[in-house]
Amino acid sequence: MGLFGFILLVVIILAVFGLGWQTFSSGVITGFEKAIDFGAPIVKDLTQEARDYVNSPEQLRNTQ
Repeated sequence: MGLFGFILLVVIILAVFGLGWQTFSSGVITGFEKAIDFGAPIVKDLTQEARDYVNSPEQLRNTQ
């Protein structure tokens, strides 16, 4: 994992410098949204639960 992690980190850093931070981050966000849209139903459910938790964590604590 050490060499692979180092190579992955270097590639990400070079991509950020080459594309610019805004382009890189918008591409990552767009890719994440596409992965959710085409993902398995469990991924959609977990994503929705995470969004609900971020919006109101007290409400989810009471339901458990």
